[in-house]
Amino acid sequence: MSNLYNQAAGATKEALGNVTGNKDLADRGRKQWAEGKGEHEIQKDSALREENNPNLHRTGDSMKQAGGAAKEKLGQAVGNERMESEGRAKRAEGVGSAQYHDKLAGNR
Repeated sequence: MSNLYNQAAGATKEALGNVTGNKDLADRGRKQWAEGKGEHEIQKDSALREENNPNLHRTGDSMKQAGGAAKEKLGQAVGNERMESEGRAKRAEGVGSAQYHDKLAGNR
């Protein structure tokens, strides 16, 4: 579930629990809200870290490209079209990701 959903659902459960006097429901709602809030903070921190240092992902981008190319070639070699297609898609994902991170770094 998304962090915003958890925050909204948790707040609703907590309020309903408080109104109805159901302490267990209120506690579960408070816990769900806190989990959603924590997930949201982690995502914000990750995005900020990526924005400040886009080169963090350079190795991962290269690995996606290399792994995808290898899977694509293996699929070609053994005549497995599905494997070839999955490899091509993974390689393209790595290329796109690298272009995005290059743009963030101001390299292109």
